[in-house]
Amino acid sequence: MRSPAGLSPLALFIALLPPAPAWGPNAVEAAPGLGNAAVVAGGVTEDATSSNNQVKLIRDAAGHLVVAYVLDVSGTPQVVLAVSRDEGGHWTRLAQVSSGPIPSRLPALGLDAAGRLYVIWTRYDDGVGKIYYRVWAERWAAPQERISPPSGYAGFPSLAVDGRGHAHVVWYGIREGSLPASTRHGSIYEIFYTGFDGRAWSPPRLISTGLPDSVNPALAADRGGRLHAVWFQYDGRAYQVRYAERDAAWSDPETVLATRADAFNPDVAVDARGEPLLVWERHDGVSSVIQLARRTGGRWQTPVDLSEASSPARHPSLSVAPSGAVYVVWDRDDGEIVARRLSDRWEPAVRLTADGGNTFPSVLASGQGAGVVWTHTAQGRSQVRYRLLRTR
Repeated sequence: MRSPAGLSPLALFIALLPPAPAWGPNAVEAAPGLGNAAVVAGGVTEDATSSNNQVKLIRDAAGHLVVAYVLDVSGTPQVVLAVSRDEGGHWTRLAQVSSGPIPSRLPALGLDAAGRLYVIWTRYDDGVGKIYYRVWAERWAAPQERISPPSGYAGFPSLAVDGRGHAHVVWYGIREGSLPASTRHGSIYEIFYTGFDGRAWSPPRLISTGLPDSVNPALAADRGGRLHAVWFQYDGRAYQVRYAERDAAWSDPETVLATRADAFNPDVAVDARGEPLLVWERHDGVSSVIQLARRTGGRWQTPVDLSEASSPARHPSLSVAPSGAVYVVWDRDDGEIVARRLSDRWEPAVRLTADGGNTFPSVLASGQGAGVVWTHTAQGRSQVRYRLLRTR
């Protein structure tokens, strides 16, 4: 399920962003010297950085920023990597990931302890989604390879690499022979998991229980190797965020916050203590609010509203800095990208964009602040853009 992008192009040129407001000793401001948001790539698709459940921005083994996005290659969407060696000021294409006359979308990135960069994505073989992967270490280790079953749909994958360097992937899919369920959308989507032990991918395993209407999983790994998976799932009344973790085996899924309002598009990250944080969209009528909850001592704490109900918000992305600072970014129905930061308190929201339609942001926190990439569209043309939020 996807929320409408709600794009309304305003201008082709890139306008200067207004100065960030003063937020006190932990203020977040635009990185000096960048001026406008940097253009990562042009000629991209309107969903080039979709979706929020996937890591799009990462640092490679050399410390350089790498972005995964979708480029329009002669009318066929293909997954591409771009790299910046000057902290996001300038970008060049690093490598094309997918190839052939078949569309590929929805990439995600992960880095293992040996410095190898994992890329996963959805490739639409015969018009039906399948999950593919490749490994980059200065060059491609092997051609693109399918890791989901040859039959049935598989899409919207999310990737995490554990401390041993093993890659793990979740996606939502349809098992062959499945029949529509009695849900709001007659969905037959379920959440599946596979892991790579350094030699082979494990057989896909179903990790969602209940009604088979489970969508858009996100995945994170902590330093101890535990996996944390979230998705949204219909419970007979509304869509709820579900959570499961894996140590030796996957736990039974639990509902994070049961309400009569729909919850969509969750993202998950892990702090230095190994405790997960979760953001999602809470829908109530025409309003859509970004909420965040932290899991402490095996329980989810009361969620915090990060956005205003007056400006419907979607597609939240979450990242935690080594210092423990939390960054959340999202897009709004008015075409703007907004960010908030938590250190000792939640700081006011700051707008990162000033023109065009802006969607599908992805955030990467660091000791210097946080980098954000998103898709910008104006007058029918799309770019991937980058902006640095620096901690002062």
